[in-house]
Amino acid sequence: MTTEQHNEQFLIGLSNPDREEYARSILDLLDLGTFDIDLATWLASRASLGESWITGSGPGGIGKTTTMRTLMSFVPPDRKFRLALPDEVSKVPDETHCVMSNELSDHRPPTYLWDQDLRDFCVLKEKGHQLVGNVHADNLEEIHAQFVGECKVPESQFRAINILVFIQLEGGNPEGERRIKDDVTRRVVNKVYYSDGTKDHVSIFDPQVGLLDNTPRDAAAETKCRSFLEEMLATPERSLEGVRRSFLAS
Repeated sequence: MTTEQHNEQFLIGLSNPDREEYARSILDLLDLGTFDIDLATWLASRASLGESWITGSGPGGIGKTTTMRTLMSFVPPDRKFRLALPDEVSKVPDETHCVMSNELSDHRPPTYLWDQDLRDFCVLKEKGHQLVGNVHADNLEEIHAQFVGECKVPESQFRAINILVFIQLEGGNPEGERRIKDDVTRRVVNKVYYSDGTKDHVSIFDPQVGLLDNTPRDAAAETKCRSFLEEMLATPERSLEGVRRSFLAS
């Protein structure tokens, strides 16, 4: 099986068709208004450049996992997808991977990473891997307290996770909103922070303004991603694997 065949099967596996649950793509989130075309373009372009990202929200069910997964359609073709599991993170081979964690937290589902597993996960960036995960946190201060404060992740490794994206329910982010439906309340990106790995994360997005002037830009990557997204929005394709297949062929 080639790397891309493996990656397609990995993305397909993120859905649960037996329960009629399908992993949403970046096109779905554009349709739903989670972010606009400018932010979607920027996020997709940074993923395509090999940068790492984590999505966050305090309560469950807000959309952090969904948003995290949508950007995997744009990971470079030389990165083999791999799920990071407890007690196995340090065993990821040297071959460059895009390593995804279902969640980085002290909750107890068997696939979540915390403490030594979280430290091992962050070390992988130094080895050239692209990292993808999500957390229960509403802002930069909370995720920093979890990683650097509680789990003793070195500052340099925390900064190496380039993009931190936070999601909220439009109009607030109250506890206990797991059962809110998309047709009742809209989930939106409300904060984005960036680090190039050498400096602390800084805010690069305001929901009222959009991307700020300090946002790092790659014109070629953004032009490609924007054109791709605009073309794909006019098609019926909405699956993670279908978007990835089309993007790699574009």
